[in-house]
Amino acid sequence: MKKHPVVTRSLVLASALTAVIGTSAAQAGAQERYFSPQQRIYTLAEVPQCLGGTVDVNVQSGYAPNEIRANFTTHLYSPAWAGSADYECYLSIYADWRNHDTGLSGTAEQRVASWRFQGPNVANPYVDIETGEGPLTVTFRTSAAHTPSPTFEVPAR
Repeated sequence: MKKHPVVTRSLVLASALTAVIGTSAAQAGAQERYFSPQQRIYTLAEVPQCLGGTVDVNVQSGYAPNEIRANFTTHLYSPAWAGSADYECYLSIYADWRNHDTGLSGTAEQRVASWRFQGPNVANPYVDIETGEGPLTVTFRTSAAHTPSPTFEVPAR
């Protein structure tokens, strides 16, 4: 006769639940996510009062099916900011993408900006780009003179 049948049953049940939860977590974590390193674009701004600066961009996938997310941080500067002027420095960024499996391609546009009192290093809103399933090539460019145009190879999700 066992001395502690309730304890034994509780341990067996707890072990079974732990195994089920662990398996579910492993399956949920198996969804592939891609995080690119940041790449920098050197660019002029669209506003004449602003000289220009840089935009850091990176790409992520795996948040939603058939979509990638592009994140931008701007570092735009205006010589007028040394005084009391508060010009907005802005430009448009374009993401030219092509899906290697489907052959679909497109361009997404996002406005990015920096303001004097916000500081020059501004994390701008991300843009979600619907691309369909499959590996992608995404190249970024700005609406003003710039170099280089970073290209990301995003694996299939």
